[in-house]
Amino acid sequence: MIINLGSGGSKVVDRVQNKRFMAVWIGTVLLLLFYAMLVSYMHTALVARRRFSRNAKLNFMIYLLCSSCVVLAIHGVVLEVLLPDRPGLILLSRWYLTTDFWFFFPIVAAYILFVHRFPKWVLLDWQSFGRVTIHLPESKPQLDRHPAPLLLEIGTGTCENQDACEHATDQLEKSPRQLSWDNVQTTAMDLSSLTKAESQATLLSLWQRDRDRLALMVYLLRKWEGEELIDSNTIKCLHAVIIYKEQRTADVYMHDGKFCRIDVTTKELQENPWLVKIRARVYVNMLYFRVPVNRPNKLELNAEIKEKLERWLPEDKLKRLITPSRDLSKNLKDFWEY
Repeated sequence: MIINLGSGGSKVVDRVQNKRFMAVWIGTVLLLLFYAMLVSYMHTALVARRRFSRNAKLNFMIYLLCSSCVVLAIHGVVLEVLLPDRPGLILLSRWYLTTDFWFFFPIVAAYILFVHRFPKWVLLDWQSFGRVTIHLPESKPQLDRHPAPLLLEIGTGTCENQDACEHATDQLEKSPRQLSWDNVQTTAMDLSSLTKAESQATLLSLWQRDRDRLALMVYLLRKWEGEELIDSNTIKCLHAVIIYKEQRTADVYMHDGKFCRIDVTTKELQENPWLVKIRARVYVNMLYFRVPVNRPNKLELNAEIKEKLERWLPEDKLKRLITPSRDLSKNLKDFWEY
């Protein structure tokens, strides 16, 4: 209404009574919704995905410039089509710049800034990114206690029956454990021949006996398969593979190849023993990584998880993210000691 009537002055009533007013008003609303979708897309591509740079301020400047220019360019074309009787470029004409322009562009510019400051309140989200909070356990495991299976509570659905646990123990004694880190589907034990309870018990026993994180990873992903969301705004920390912390939010690359933005504090990330800070803004979930024996400061991501994340993280970008900085590589050592 402001865009269509703002420059009317004393002729506002005449404009409203004009037979073309309703058509122009509907067209303006549809056009603004289209602009809102474009702004959402550019914010996602340029700021959320950091298409051109990892520098937050530079990304914001690129986003601000691109959004403004694209919207003005499209708006200029629309004006030229709807007002063919006006000579020259209408958008740059003195007539338009001194009247309607000041009731259109400030509103668009305000929305562009609003989307950047409050991305979860965007009118039309280009892609359904879950902006959620990480679900953390209420109590933190104590360092002075006997090592227990982290991320698990023993006795809470870990072995559904005693027979399954006994069968799992037999399997471990009779067959050497050969889970392949590069492909979690291959195993010398042939878990597919066991019942779900037996195979889960076997994997859990591997974790309890050998602290085998690969076995724990398979166990947990099977255990919570199909239960990604606890509610509409919460995810399990288990599903986070790489977390890139921004000032107020964080970008999360998840084990199933999805990407989401979350509201989370640095304190919350530091409280989870499985999340290790390896760079100034990067935390990794050690459940999904291994460290070669001969290179203790190098992280290698599980091959299946890596393949799922290729949409967001090509080889060079992933390598940069998961290469520990020299001053934070000690965090890996602290994790192994823990």
